[in-house]
Amino acid sequence: MQTESLFELTYILLEKKQVTAAEMAEHFGVSQRTIYRWVDALNLAGVPIYAIKGKGGGLCVSEKYALDKTVFTEDEKLELLAGVQALENLSGNKQSAITKLKSLTKANADWIEVDFSPWNPKLTEIKNIFNLLKIAILSERKVRLDYYSSNGNCANRILCPWKIVFRGQAWYLWAWCKQKKNNRFFKLSRMKNVEILSEKSESDLKINSNATQMDYSGYREDTAPKITLKLRVQNHDIYRILDDFCADSVQDDTPLSKILTLTVPKMPWLTDWLLSFGSRLEILSPVSIKKQVKEEIEKMAKSL
Repeated sequence: MQTESLFELTYILLEKKQVTAAEMAEHFGVSQRTIYRWVDALNLAGVPIYAIKGKGGGLCVSEKYALDKTVFTEDEKLELLAGVQALENLSGNKQSAITKLKSLTKANADWIEVDFSPWNPKLTEIKNIFNLLKIAILSERKVRLDYYSSNGNCANRILCPWKIVFRGQAWYLWAWCKQKKNNRFFKLSRMKNVEILSEKSESDLKINSNATQMDYSGYREDTAPKITLKLRVQNHDIYRILDDFCADSVQDDTPLSKILTLTVPKMPWLTDWLLSFGSRLEILSPVSIKKQVKEEIEKMAKSL
């Protein structure tokens, strides 16, 4: 008796719900008597297969077994449930998939709550953009939108969308940009007036450029040179830094402050980020960053 044949018989029953012994005998190239021996062996192994006699009858497997004995382990079911729950929270879909997945596990399915929705008063707008991009990707259609880039410009873009990406603390679209003639990341929160076009995305472009294989080397924060900051920070502001960066070290200083060392990308927004702490933060090193912040403060003072 081959184990592979028993597994195959089980999966055929799970998929087709009901088959006859004659059909299975022909499928496996054995006698009907052999099929019934296999059924007895599976019953002994805990697979609840039963026979319905008469016209229209056949071999069946318990529906409860079909729900409880999927190819997923209990841990995998819980991980799958968490992923579906996170996406449904953002897309705003009815939670029918979650209800079905919860029925597959006997474990506590509510042990974790995952919600990718941003803390944003314009959450509905983000959800709408997410769902429009999802539709465009699945229907392989181009999109037109207004995009606010980090250099302060707003440009109308036509994109071939390939994939929605969650990275760090934000949602991005990985897409081919008609204007830039390259695959790029576009942050969903910077999009306005998103419109699905009737034009199909260029399938040959997708194949030739390996478009769905994301290249993070073009992402500015990844390619920017890194710099190590040493900061004296008041205790009640430490959480803000830890929310944005993983500190290399946190050392005791005074009862009201600590010394933090962290590695950050050397980007134009770094000065603004440091200034947002006001006088509650002191830059200990490097001197070059301390000088930049001082010069910016002097410019601000002149404009008052």
